[in-house]
Amino acid sequence: MATVGAFFGVGDPWRRPLPSRWWRRDIAIAVGFLVVGAVGLELERSLGSLSQIAAPEVVQHLPLVLAGVLIVWRRRFPVATVAAITVLWLVTGILLPPLAVSLVLQFLFLAVFYAAIAWGAPRGRTVAVVLLCVAALMVWVTVDLVHRTSNGASSPGPFPYAALTGYIYLINAIYFGGAILGGALDWRNARQRAALAGQAGLIERQAAELRDRSVVDERVRIARELHDVVAHHVALMGVQAAAARRVLTVDPPAAAGALETVESSARSAVTEMRSLVGTLRGDDAESRTPPPTLADVPALVAQFDTLGLGTTYVLVDVDGLAERVPAAAGFGVYRVVQEALSNVRAHSSATFASVTVRVVRAGDGAYVEVEVLDGGSTLAGTAGTGLGLQGIRERVAALGGEADIGPRATGGFRVRARIPFLV
Repeated sequence: MATVGAFFGVGDPWRRPLPSRWWRRDIAIAVGFLVVGAVGLELERSLGSLSQIAAPEVVQHLPLVLAGVLIVWRRRFPVATVAAITVLWLVTGILLPPLAVSLVLQFLFLAVFYAAIAWGAPRGRTVAVVLLCVAALMVWVTVDLVHRTSNGASSPGPFPYAALTGYIYLINAIYFGGAILGGALDWRNARQRAALAGQAGLIERQAAELRDRSVVDERVRIARELHDVVAHHVALMGVQAAAARRVLTVDPPAAAGALETVESSARSAVTEMRSLVGTLRGDDAESRTPPPTLADVPALVAQFDTLGLGTTYVLVDVDGLAERVPAAAGFGVYRVVQEALSNVRAHSSATFASVTVRVVRAGDGAYVEVEVLDGGSTLAGTAGTGLGLQGIRERVAALGGEADIGPRATGGFRVRARIPFLV
């Protein structure tokens, strides 16, 4: 029983929406039905099928006109329309029996039953009303059958009454069953189309959200890259320019060396900026400068050593996996070291910092860990925006890793990041 109810959509809250300007289409359909029905009735009259009706011809067309009016509302008010058409069918059967069994009128009546199942909602009430209407009509068919057989109507077979009864019920079962089954299939097809349309709309909305999220993620990445490039190179140029100013008159060669460092750092900054802009413009990857990797970290650490910040670099690679660190992970380590040392140089009283990189096997994979330590305290009036440290966390998280950033219990500051990779 539950399976039958599910087939007819009983319990489904979905309501089938009417098409735009439905009334124009349904009026046109009703007019077409009336024209064809009028022609059909006249053809039946010519064949003598309506000869037993004593009512005027105008009255004989009245059920057809009423059925045509109801046809217009079969989709807008399907439950009420099927109830009204049932009453019309019963009244016609009682007052004008030959018209009630007319093929033309029966086609119109059954079309309303079809529409009731195809468009009715709520589904449980619709099915119940349709079944009650069918039961009422079958009662009338039974009464009419009893009346006909009592007046001597029979068939030439060995079981005349049984044959006539079976035939009439079989015909009505086919008529009503076909209309109800067709309406149910129509409703199910419309329900499936609506579900597919809803899924397509959901997919489109999700795709739009993913596009928007990708744009935001790309903006964050670009902002992070800009911060790393500008913060490092501008800090380096500022320190070297100050050193050149102090020794310009007393030690010209030292001043010249500092200015060369400023020039080199400026060129590096411009090169990285051009590479970043090329990425935004979609230039050929071969024309862009490749990003730094893990192998470039020692040179980066050495740069800070020239700025007066004592630095050490240690690589711990027990299993020889350093050369297998992916480029993305290596670039992430490079940026972490760059930002961490820039912060020490700009915001800390420390004169020394250590950089330790560990490449360790872990289960089926491995990870590269970088740790930057210093023993200084924060200089007054040098508080930054925190975007650099936030950028470290975001960069490491994007690579599937984790970052631990904060003051050390023994004094100083620690930046540690761990990035996993497959081997």
